This record gives sequence, C-alpha cells and structure tokens, in this order.
Amino acid sequence: MRQAHPGGRAQLRALAVRQHGSGLVAVLLVAALLGAAGLLAQGDLAAKARARAHGRSMIALAQARAALIGYAASYAERHPGEGHGYLPCPDMANTGSTPIGACGARERGVIGRLPYRTLGLADLRDGWGHCLWYAIAGSVKHNPKPLSLNWDSPGQFQPHSAAGEPLAAADSRIAAVLFAPGVALEGQSRPPSSGRRCPGSDSSAADLAHFLDADYPAAFTAPLDVFQGTADGSPRNDLIAWISVDDLFGALRRRSDFAPRIDAVIATAAGALAARLGDDDFIERHAAPAGALLVGELPDAAALDLPAERAADHDNWRNQFRFALCADASACIALSRSDPPATEPCRGVLLFGGERVAGGPGRQARITPRERADPAQYFEGANPTHLESGIPAFAGARTFTLPASGQAASEDVIRCLN
Repeated sequence: MRQAHPGGRAQLRALAVRQHGSGLVAVLLVAALLGAAGLLAQGDLAAKARARAHGRSMIALAQARAALIGYAASYAERHPGEGHGYLPCPDMANTGSTPIGACGARERGVIGRLPYRTLGLADLRDGWGHCLWYAIAGSVKHNPKPLSLNWDSPGQFQPHSAAGEPLAAADSRIAAVLFAPGVALEGQSRPPSSGRRCPGSDSSAADLAHFLDADYPAAFTAPLDVFQGTADGSPRNDLIAWISVDDLFGALRRRSDFAPRIDAVIATAAGALAARLGDDDFIERHAAPAGALLVGELPDAAALDLPAERAADHDNWRNQFRFALCADASACIALSRSDPPATEPCRGVLLFGGERVAGGPGRQARITPRERADPAQYFEGANPTHLESGIPAFAGARTFTLPASGQAASEDVIRCLN
C-alpha cells in the first residue's frame, strides 16, 4: 500500500478527486471548514494561523482516510482466508498499532488513536501537532469480526454540524470516523507524551475526553452521533472525516478479482446445496413450504460442510441468498435466461440478490430486520413474489458481473440445482 505524503493544496485536490460517494462529501465538508477559516484569515494573524492549521489537519485526515480504505481493500492478502473489507482496531495503548487480540466485544464500536504503524504511515499529526483519533463500528472491525461483512453491513455513526444538523443521510452506513483533535479547549488537560510519539498517556480511554470535545464513550453498541468542529472552536474544534461501507466496497469493486470472487461464492454455495437435495432432514431444517416450493435462507458454512478456506466468504455473503426447491422433488422450476434467451427445468434454484438499488421507486434499504426478511429488498422482477407465493418460475443471470457503466450490479444471479 502506498503511503501518501503532504504536498500542499495541489496534492490535497488530488486526494479529494480519488474519494468517492459519501467519502467525497466527508472530505469536502472539511474543505468547506477550511474555506471558512480562510475567509477569517483575511482579518488577523490568529485567523491566518488557524487556517493554515486547518489545512494541515485536512491533509492528514485525507491521508488517513485513504490508508484505511486501502487496508480494507487489501485485507484478504494480509490475512488469507478471512475475507475482504475489514478495518483495523484503533490504537488503544498509544503504540501506533492495533492491539494484540480483541478490541471490545463483537459488534461493539470503539474509539482510540489512529493505528498509524498498522497502516504503514508516519505518525500523522493535525495542524496543531496532535495525532489523529479514530472510531470504528463493530460491523467492520477486524477483531472480533462481525458475523457477516458485505455491502449491506450497517454503519454506526451519524455526523452532525456544530449546530447539530445531520451531515449525511440516516442510511449512509458510516463505518468509521477520523478526528483531528486541534488545540485543547477549556476543561481539557492533555497528558504529556512520556516518551511516546503521540502526546498523551498509554490509555486512549483515559485520554479520550482530553483530546476529543464531545462526550464520546470509549466503547458503544448504539449508533453514535459525532460532531464537526468550527474554525473558532465554539463549541468544539475537532475536525472529522468519515468512511462509509459503500466507500469500502467501492474500493473493492475496482479490484479486477472482485466479481470473480463473488461468483466463486455463488458457485461454491450452489454446489454444496445441490449435494444436499436428497437429505430430507437437512431440507426440513432449512426450508419451509410455500405453494409448490420449499423456500429457505442459505445455511451457514458449517451446516453445508464447506472447507475452512471457503467459510469466511460464504458466511459474509449468505444473507444475500435465498433458495427454492420443488416440493415434489421433480424439476418443476422454469428458470429463464435472457442472454441468450433460454429456459431450463430445475429441481431447485439458488438466488443471489446483488447490490441494492439505491434510488427510485424500486429503492432497497436492507437495514432493519423487517427489510432484511423481505425478498423484495434483494430480488427484482417477479422473483420476490414467486419466492413468497411458491410459484416455480424465476429469471436471472448465470454469473455475477459488474456493469461497465459503474451502476449497481443489482441483477439477480440464479444457479440451477439438479
């Protein structure tokens, strides 16, 4: 992973151009703050100093953000067999590295310093010389890992302006937040570095309230409101930038092996499920009657006896699947293909929903338990209705591909099970 280095406004613009989706919004929000400080800088030397410090903070936030996204996109290469998309735990002991072992319980978010050593960075400082801080959602942290991680994983943060106005849509799935803490405000007493590279003690939990201005907990399970600071530090001066789940998977989408990897997950699941069609006990445990069909969610890797090297990817993506079998064990299902046009008879089918439709009348959210249980949140055309009603007819693609246009890969992928 390449390390970014500060290089003034030209480099900052280049960094911003490489950001996508809500992440670009995050960087531009910081840019807006810098612009405001620049206007103030026309008035006095103190404002000019604040503007320069804000600029340095902005560059550091952009570098850290790019490094975290790169870490997630290359996680499987660093950790074979564990899947893609995970972010590192924060530095909890002021060492520059993620802790050995877990950082809190599963699904619990945590806040600490940015683990710059783990990311292969210098000890990034904000414009006032303080190391960056970093909060991560339990849904994407690498230890302990969530039960599943994919493009529908939830975020855990809601950013707000200093005035309390939301800075991102409620369903933005923001999974990590970076903080440039700025100068100490009234009531903050920052510990000396005691020989450590970053100012502060060896406990991020003890230092948290002295570096970040809002009353943030060191660990949390509920969604957490985070606040953008202002140039004059009233009521807070922390600058923030954030990373969404869509930012992480936007980077993964640009890997040449991403679509083949998803297609391999589909093929492995289809093969394992097809091998169990004659196992009546298995089918009874995992499927329920619906019209002429037996319909169910894809079982986990352990239930399908998948090898260890396939288990992580399977369990990360299995909530994107449904399967349907002919109740009378015949090849009663008509599976239609469009390229080329064809229909094949199947004893069963495995359906993969693809990326959610983000807008328009067919918008899919997949956030609440009720939405995640609704086939219409995953599948298109008549497929969700046929799953619910047990009609033995489905239509979809043979393989998972990413549209050249960059649009969501929302077309259903369906494998015949015989």
